[in-house]
Amino acid sequence: MTRCRQLWRRRAVLALLFAVAAPLAAQDLRLPLKSGSFRFAVLGDTGTGAQAQYDVGKQMAAFHAKFPFEIVIMVGDNIYGADTAGDFQKKFEAPNKPLIDAGVKFYASLGNHDNPSQNGYKLFNMGGQRFYTFRPHAGVRFFALDSNYMDKPQLDWLQKELTASTSEWKIPFFHHPLYSSGKTHGSAVDLRATIEPLFTAHGVDVVFSGHDHFYERVKPQKGIYYFVSGAGGSLRKGNINRGTGLTEVGFDTDFHFMLVEIDGRDMYFQAISRTGQTIDSGVIHQAAGHGIATEASVPPGEPVQAAPVSPKPGPQPTPKPSPTPTPRP
Repeated sequence: MTRCRQLWRRRAVLALLFAVAAPLAAQDLRLPLKSGSFRFAVLGDTGTGAQAQYDVGKQMAAFHAKFPFEIVIMVGDNIYGADTAGDFQKKFEAPNKPLIDAGVKFYASLGNHDNPSQNGYKLFNMGGQRFYTFRPHAGVRFFALDSNYMDKPQLDWLQKELTASTSEWKIPFFHHPLYSSGKTHGSAVDLRATIEPLFTAHGVDVVFSGHDHFYERVKPQKGIYYFVSGAGGSLRKGNINRGTGLTEVGFDTDFHFMLVEIDGRDMYFQAISRTGQTIDSGVIHQAAGHGIATEASVPPGEPVQAAPVSPKPGPQPTPKPSPTPTPRP
């Protein structure tokens, strides 16, 4: 059997169990907290400095007390508008202070509203690069991409790094979603044509993006699960086009963040609203080439003392279009 067919077979037996938590307790943890697992959070389109962003930061800290995740991956539009030292303090450091003080590391990718020079900001851990990779845990490797400029140097680098990686979980994260039901932006079709073949050829199973300001779990595409997590600080209510046929679960009525736990071949996930409600949860089982997929149910909810947040956050600043930046080599 060729490598290509093995990869397709692998994806064909990926299984997903999910549970939308509307009928369950509003503030609960839907992750197993297994010994030796790797835990992280996902945050996108966050850096407005508005009340809703601070509410999301409080809720993340509340869940961190029960679910001590190690890192946060940021899928772009991390600092809207000006990015002076004061802006970084207001739009990133202050909303996330409890997590930063607890030693949680943030790893950013660049969005279309971000100045490329933000790759030098110490707390974004980008090391001055537009795109980079890191391995925070055995069997887990992340690939932070700059989807604003998917040029040949980046594509060559991505091909090389994906080929070299032996991690079971290869997790790209970047700003523009390859699949999205957003009425405002939607799927980045040209970008998809460029990088999706690399994902399918090199065993990528899960991808995280933002850009559209809502939560969406897209139905598996070519064996890959795509998540849009773009409402950490910006929200477009009612912006999911339910007629695309892409949406497995969608939430566009409030802000949110995600929590993820990897235990061996299982990836558990939970999407949580600004008020602490679980809007989606489930587990992705990685199989074929890695063994046979087995079922594992989402664990019963554990109570979490949700953070008090504003009943109705004030109007968020309208992001101004960013001037087209020039990528650095």
